[in-house]
Amino acid sequence: LDILFAGASHLEGSKATIHFTRYNDAGDYVVNGSAISSHIMRSGRHYATFKARQMTSDRINIGIIRPLLKKNDRMDSEFHPVCWDDFRTRYDSDVDFTIRASHWGDGNVNCCTYFGDGACYWSSGEGEGNLFDREWPRNEGMGVDPCTMGLLLDLNAGTLTVYKNSRRLGIMMRGLTGEYCWMVTLLTECIISVERDVPPE
Repeated sequence: LDILFAGASHLEGSKATIHFTRYNDAGDYVVNGSAISSHIMRSGRHYATFKARQMTSDRINIGIIRPLLKKNDRMDSEFHPVCWDDFRTRYDSDVDFTIRASHWGDGNVNCCTYFGDGACYWSSGEGEGNLFDREWPRNEGMGVDPCTMGLLLDLNAGTLTVYKNSRRLGIMMRGLTGEYCWMVTLLTECIISVERDVPPE
């Protein structure tokens, strides 16, 4: 995860491990920290594990977002696409979403995450989302103990499936089209490591 926003930093130089703290180097309070991968998933099946530890709560988002370009190197720029269903215009001064827009297909799910309490959040970034309907079959929270969550993005089937400690919970989102990247948005101090892997049998 090489595209970083306020509050997020690489731990010990590893781009696979993200550390979120409430205060930046200047001592300013930070509400959330986001990290996005620049690796684009275009087709086929993709599985990643998200290993969380040293959490103070379960307020963690893991998921997918459209490919983007950060317009500057500022580390005081906050980015929380999960919370705002108009994130494409809200963050327009800092983030360019147009670089691969022609490869999105006809779906309107431009950001989709699993939240630590088990809820699914998705948004088009242009005013559409699931503000009042976040449940999905067999949803389950991650808790606050160290655990490994897994996400399987199947672009052949257009689905996003959730795993917890190698146990399949179920399909969280359907109707996905086009290109995506892995992302995390953290609202609690923690360390999270993200790795591409093989999905459990």
